[in-house]
Amino acid sequence: MASKPWTLGAIRAMNLQLEAACAEPGCGWSSAYDLDKMIAEFGADCELPTEAGGLACGRCGAPVDFGLVAVKKRA
Repeated sequence: MASKPWTLGAIRAMNLQLEAACAEPGCGWSSAYDLDKMIAEFGADCELPTEAGGLACGRCGAPVDFGLVAVKKRA
């Protein structure tokens, strides 16, 4: 059974943060995405791609990995 792709709205509803990091161990570049801004631009139903789609690190050119992390509950 295939799982459904993550949507921007589901990530926000579960109080998660979407982050990206360079896959090159020595680089250290990472970034957290602004979900509210992404939802305003693409919509809450926008699905995350199942693959990075060839995105490259702006610092060293290596592939970029994406991940979800738990964040502190909003007041």
